[in-house]
Amino acid sequence: MKKINKEWLPHLNKDVMNEAGDHELDAYIIALEGWRRGLTLNFHEKNESPFDEIKTWFVDKPGKLFSLSSETRTHYFFRTRGDKVSNEATEIGMNKQLTKEYLQKANVPVVTGHRFNLAIEKEKLIRLAEDIGYPVAVKPLDGSFGRGVHLDINNERDLMEAVCNLRSSNEGEDCLIEPYFSAEDIRAYVVGDQVVGAIKRIPANIVGDGYSSIKKLIQRKNELRKENPRLASCLIKIDAKLETFIKKQGYTLLTIPPENKTIFLSDLNNISAGGDSIDVLDELNHSIKDVAVNAIQAVPNLYHSAVDLLVESSGQAHVLELNPTAQIGSIVFPMYGKPCDVPKAIIDDYFPETVNDTEKSSMYFDFQRTLEPIRQNRVNKVTVPSPLKGNLYGKQYIISNVDFNKEKLKRVRDFVFKYELSGYLVEHKRKNSEVVIVGQDKEIVTTFDQVILNRISGGNESNVEVREWSSPVKVGFEIHSKKQNRKQFLKRSLKKIVPLVYSVRLIKKFKQ
Repeated sequence: MKKINKEWLPHLNKDVMNEAGDHELDAYIIALEGWRRGLTLNFHEKNESPFDEIKTWFVDKPGKLFSLSSETRTHYFFRTRGDKVSNEATEIGMNKQLTKEYLQKANVPVVTGHRFNLAIEKEKLIRLAEDIGYPVAVKPLDGSFGRGVHLDINNERDLMEAVCNLRSSNEGEDCLIEPYFSAEDIRAYVVGDQVVGAIKRIPANIVGDGYSSIKKLIQRKNELRKENPRLASCLIKIDAKLETFIKKQGYTLLTIPPENKTIFLSDLNNISAGGDSIDVLDELNHSIKDVAVNAIQAVPNLYHSAVDLLVESSGQAHVLELNPTAQIGSIVFPMYGKPCDVPKAIIDDYFPETVNDTEKSSMYFDFQRTLEPIRQNRVNKVTVPSPLKGNLYGKQYIISNVDFNKEKLKRVRDFVFKYELSGYLVEHKRKNSEVVIVGQDKEIVTTFDQVILNRISGGNESNVEVREWSSPVKVGFEIHSKKQNRKQFLKRSLKKIVPLVYSVRLIKKFKQ
């Protein structure tokens, strides 16, 4: 097995990715890519009129709808899907049966099966299964994230149990029954006529070390997943379903597997269900990539999308489904293997005039703070301030034995605001602090040496360690001082204490 990733694309390091997670991640990394190229970035409220042309589903929080503009054009995006992808193409992609009809017309190999309604008579359903031949798979027609999917059904009893589960889960009335066969689950992402990223998805699993229980190994695996921007929100859940699955293999949560023994915890490959993602872009042969590209081109106005494939050991690929609004985090942040820069490929396609932009910024923006005015219903659109572009010069100062009083904080603030520098000041424990500043003018940044040495540390050079800084920096300048932290702590504490005191008074009054 390949080594687990703990580092990804250099411009999407840990600090950058702390800005967004879960379902916000995909929109953030695409918006960030365009913004760094100098495109104007706006985040929009859900019901703003420009989005009448780009249908959206399941939007309950701001951050997923945004637009990017150059001097000559504007494009709107909902998560990973841009406005080149029509609403009709999206609706086709959301309907698994309709997708197959379009693909079959274009001679794209698909997994064939039958559509049925959950109100179907038992005898008719059994005949459909027998027509296909066991084992079979049953799934909702428009399901996602692996919800309601039942695999490797080998007899009538298991078939009816799966249908009963679907009836009680409210995953939809219409379903598909398909052949189930051993194959690799591949998600490829296609932009235009190119596969720009691909992962193999395998079910949630642990590998024994010879002395830890399955429960302990799951906990360790989850700790590793927490370090990954995409997988942090897709932890392996220890629930009745998992316990039942491993029980069928003769295990319990307290079982200690032998060293190097792989135990699967589910039969679902979905990343959202705790599955692993393995980069396979360079391993896919041209025939598999051609199937993925042909699948996209079979649907009118579907310019980019994820394509889920089942690839047999013979190399024969079958398209399982299309996902025009796919999550790309597992391709950009795979658990194993090389990360693929899908956001770059998408922005290249929408804004080809920026492809050769040599002055792309290395900065990032405060995603959560940017969205705050929309969340508070004060505005329906927020424009993100432009970043510093071109070759930036940065310095880091590690300062010891210096207490940043109001006067010293003001000197730092005045300097960075005057020259429009970005960075941060953080006061740590025991009068130890860190200052990072970044700007376009090396001379101005270097001038800050004197501010630190003469006005902050009192001329004591031994208290200051100066280093070059080349990592991404958030646009603007932030100050995190101990005094501010104390005020924030007291403010938060008062919010908790005041209602409590009020409640106690009410109780006393009631008793009287």
